[in-house]
Amino acid sequence: MVASTSLLLIAGFLGQGPSPASEKADGAAARLDFMKKSVAVYDLRPADDPKAAYRLLPEPVLRFTNTVGTVTDGTIFLWVDAAGRPAAAVQVFQNTSGNWYQAFSSLSTAPLSTGRVWNPSRAGVAFKPVPGAPRPADTPERRMRQMHELLKGFGAEMNLELKTWHTLRPLTKPLARYGKAGTDVVDGALFAYVLTTDPEVYLLLEVRAGKGGPEWQFAFAPEANAPMRGSWKGKNVWDFPFQDLGSDGGAPYFVWVIPDAPRP
Repeated sequence: MVASTSLLLIAGFLGQGPSPASEKADGAAARLDFMKKSVAVYDLRPADDPKAAYRLLPEPVLRFTNTVGTVTDGTIFLWVDAAGRPAAAVQVFQNTSGNWYQAFSSLSTAPLSTGRVWNPSRAGVAFKPVPGAPRPADTPERRMRQMHELLKGFGAEMNLELKTWHTLRPLTKPLARYGKAGTDVVDGALFAYVLTTDPEVYLLLEVRAGKGGPEWQFAFAPEANAPMRGSWKGKNVWDFPFQDLGSDGGAPYFVWVIPDAPRP
């Protein structure tokens, strides 16, 4: 009797389907695979040099959700140049309605082209000297410490539902670190300001040539279509107005619904 009961229990276990945990993991893997494939179709290049090409990093630099908003799963992918500097970022995400979106952000000082839906005809960022910043240090480690100190002076806000301004939280770990001696950008990092873990604003801190030699410069860029603003030590230094969904594929920031994307 004991042996028969054991066999019945074993048969019952074998007949069960995948556990909720394994189903969740399989779903997350399938979504990531779709997100990777959705961005791999783009061939990003400088608009004035179609023979050159930026490299798409094969893995996302961040995966996130947004419990305050409607994002159930999302990623950030980067296209970089030969020195590793990001030329553009794309946020791929799914919302609670099951729709999939791509949100492109130019991080370039010149026009770009993908030959597809997004071809920004003007620069995505404009660099300015960081007021009162120290002279860039002589080693990458010391410059990273300087960047973290400078980050404390910056801030970013987002206007939620066109009603109230919300202070965004900076991620202290950069999404990318890059730069190369002898190039326009000796050192730099891409930081993000987030709502929960969802990037809404980018901040680039870079060592660039100034009037008196190498200096710290900054630039903000949007990763949402809501009104946003950036500040340095409490003074507003950057604004981004509201932008309609899918309104302008020639703009530095563009978000659209991915057609024919899988739904739950």
